[in-house]
Amino acid sequence: MTTANLPTQPLPIDAKASALAQMQDIVLPEPISAVPIAPGYWIIAAILITLAIWLVKRLYKQHQYHAPRKIALTLLDSYDIEDDTFAAQVNSLLKRTALTYLPREHLAKLNGQPWFDWLDTRLASGQQHKIGQLLVKRHQASGLDQTEKAQLKSLAKAWLSNKRPFSDATLSSNNSHLEAKC
Repeated sequence: MTTANLPTQPLPIDAKASALAQMQDIVLPEPISAVPIAPGYWIIAAILITLAIWLVKRLYKQHQYHAPRKIALTLLDSYDIEDDTFAAQVNSLLKRTALTYLPREHLAKLNGQPWFDWLDTRLASGQQHKIGQLLVKRHQASGLDQTEKAQLKSLAKAWLSNKRPFSDATLSSNNSHLEAKC
């Protein structure tokens, strides 16, 4: 027999009421707990935290390393280019900046041409052998004119803006070259 052939008889009113009274609320499943997380997620979280800490430390060390150069650039900009002692101030600033990065016993004794040669190691090839000529002129009676002072300032700015790490190797090679001349 098919359901289409069944006679539909209305249910008694009491039967409808009792079926409705027997219905219960929908029972929701228990919420899924977020703990414990799978071990793979803990490993990924540990790696990400370690990488973040390493990156922050590296950036902080890099910032600390370049801080003296940035201060020197600010000082260079504050120097008066019209001043007669401008070239001496620039030379002193470059030497003080270099002394913050390299050992004093090697660097402090550099003077004259060995100092200029060492300064050239941090300049681009097109700018080399110019800063020494300008710094030598500071001791001459005529001194530096305004264009030479501007050129000295731009060379000093290029020297201070160089982000390569200071190398003790270039300093020791200049010292050995200096000792060989004696």
